[in-house]
Amino acid sequence: MKVYKSLDHLPRFNNPVVTIGSFDGVHLGHHQILDYLKKGAKKYDGESVVITFDPHPQIFLHPEREDFFLINSLNENIKLIEAQGIDHIIIIPFDLEFSQLSFIQFFTILKEKIGLRAIVMGPNHNFGKNREGNCETIQQICAKNGIEVILIPEFIMEENKVRSSKIREHIRNQNFTKAEQLLGYPFKKK
Repeated sequence: MKVYKSLDHLPRFNNPVVTIGSFDGVHLGHHQILDYLKKGAKKYDGESVVITFDPHPQIFLHPEREDFFLINSLNENIKLIEAQGIDHIIIIPFDLEFSQLSFIQFFTILKEKIGLRAIVMGPNHNFGKNREGNCETIQQICAKNGIEVILIPEFIMEENKVRSSKIREHIRNQNFTKAEQLLGYPFKKK
């Protein structure tokens, strides 16, 4: 897997199929997203591309939150994503300027710098300033640009949505067994 630490100086990707997210913990729900990403890349004889951020947007936007913490370091998440067989990961520096981009501005940057054949996203995925790019608006802009949206269902385990926030809650409550069930691997206590 190739790792890029900005949107500058990227190579020309072949039919890139992209997913965007924080991927903290690279849990079983993320595994499902990455599986769809690989299938999409195979469908288009292209490359799988994960776009993530550093620092995590929650840390940048809400530094006062005492209940938020990272499940894994960025390097740990990169290794877990690489283990899933992804071709590329682009880590976008999340700063004030970037945080002010509308979803249309962000979409335009992705289209110009990466080229997009398809975007893989879940039903609750949002991006852009104030999370204004939602499933409906993203599907509309992609349709206008000839880009497929591969919409995937939310990953449910034992009638619960598998999300990083739920895993953090289990860790905070020292219920490491539950956290590990959702992660799909042993949690390293820090």
